[in-house]
Amino acid sequence: MTGAILAERTLEFVTFEYAFAARALVASVLVGALCGLVGTFMVLRRMSLIGDAAGHATLPGVVGAFLVTGSKAMAPLLAGGLGTALLATWVVERVAGGRRTRPDAAIAVSLAVFFGLGLVLLSIAQRSPTAAQAGLNGILFGNAAGVTTPQLVTLSVIALTLAALVLALVRPLTVATFDPSFARAAGVPLHLVRAGVTLALTLAVVVSIHAVGVVLVAAMLITPPSTALLVTRRMPSALAVSAGIGAASGAVGAWISFVVDGVSTGPAMVLVASAAFALAWVFAADSPVRLPRRAARVTS
Repeated sequence: MTGAILAERTLEFVTFEYAFAARALVASVLVGALCGLVGTFMVLRRMSLIGDAAGHATLPGVVGAFLVTGSKAMAPLLAGGLGTALLATWVVERVAGGRRTRPDAAIAVSLAVFFGLGLVLLSIAQRSPTAAQAGLNGILFGNAAGVTTPQLVTLSVIALTLAALVLALVRPLTVATFDPSFARAAGVPLHLVRAGVTLALTLAVVVSIHAVGVVLVAAMLITPPSTALLVTRRMPSALAVSAGIGAASGAVGAWISFVVDGVSTGPAMVLVASAAFALAWVFAADSPVRLPRRAARVTS
């Protein structure tokens, strides 16, 4: 690709000459920021692998909803993906709660079973002439360019709502993450906090699959927070940096997929986020995130 062509395509991208490119940009930025925000608590609570399992577990739910309803409407696809993702996390917690199975083994088994079921259902659904119209062919690695206006509206509402809830409850979430004993004494319902984090995680996964895909969504949940935790010591800064890296990765990934033929937005986003992590790992000092000093007041 010559410099002139690159400049021409970049100009088309930044001036929003094409509506699909604008939708892809907005969707990628929202997904990146949301994953960075929710993923921070997921990483700190050592739930990274659960996020990976939930991401792969959305596949049978989304495809199954399409097979049952025969519709490409956003609501049934989201409901199906959310249902199987929540089921997968429940299975992991139940199996890992026993004494005979290690948590990592429980996650691996759950991921394999749900993803394998999803691939079987996907192979069946691909025989349908409407499978491509429903966007099922791009669900594995995402297809941000194919995001429709109704899908973008749904993504925006869910992403902004989740972000507002996380920011509103950041103090009890932070204390429950770093000092469960103090949080319990202060009246914070730890079981509700864990359930809320799990629900937010699964929602973030489900709304992200159209842009990133079920295979790579876990990378966007883990990489930006891990980068932020390398460069900052305070929780508010970690959340801001993680969301910023996620949003920037989404924007740059959408640009790369637009100017380079054959490159999907999801893999491009992951590569940009991974490059940011590599730079932080090389140049940042060892500065683990710490609980803010003024965290004595905790509201339930």
